[in-house]
Amino acid sequence: MSDGGHDFAGMYAEGIPPWQIDRPQPEVIRLIEQGKFESPVLDLGCGTGDNAIELARHGLVVKGLDAVPEALERARKKTEQARLKQSPEFVLGDALRLAESGLKARTVLDCALFHTFSDEDRKKYIQGLEAVLSSGGRLHILSFSEMETRQPGPRRLSLSEIIGSFGEGWRVEDSVRCRYWDRVRPDGAHAWRVSFVRE
Repeated sequence: MSDGGHDFAGMYAEGIPPWQIDRPQPEVIRLIEQGKFESPVLDLGCGTGDNAIELARHGLVVKGLDAVPEALERARKKTEQARLKQSPEFVLGDALRLAESGLKARTVLDCALFHTFSDEDRKKYIQGLEAVLSSGGRLHILSFSEMETRQPGPRRLSLSEIIGSFGEGWRVEDSVRCRYWDRVRPDGAHAWRVSFVRE
C-alpha cells in the first residue's frame, strides 16, 4: 500500500507499533451492537486483525487488507488462537488500488487509515471505495480529530474535512466524537467516527 511516506513496515519491525492494542476498538464494538455491519465486510488497513476478528466472532464474513506482511502474519496467528467458526481472511494489498483488487463489500471499515493519506491519495482512495462498496452499503471511518493535539500521530481532521472529501453518491448517516485507543494515550485520542451510506 502506498503509505504517504509513513514507514509502517518499519514500525512493525521494531516491535509493537503504537496503534496495536490487541483488542478491538470500542467504537467498532458499538457499531456491531447497533447492527451497522453487513457481510461481506472489508476492513481496510486491518493491522493485526483485532477488529476483523471481533466482526467474525459476531458471524460476519470479513476480509482484512493491509500493506504490511508482518501485520497480516500477526493477524493470522491471532485468528488461529481465537478458534472462530468462520475466520476472517487476511490479504496483502494496496488501499489506493481498490478498483483493481476485485474486492466487493457491503460494509467497509476504515479504522485509522483515512487520516494517513495526503489530499491527492485521499481522492484515489475514495474512487476505489466507490468501486468496491455496493449501493446501500456502509462505510465507517474512525479518524483522529482536530481536538487531539498530543504527539505522536497522524494528521488531525475536522468533521468538515472528512465529510467534504466525499462528493455525490455518499450520504452521511451518523457522525460522533469518540476516542481512538492506542498504546500512547491512556485516555485514548480524540477522534471522529463518521458513517456514510453509498447511494
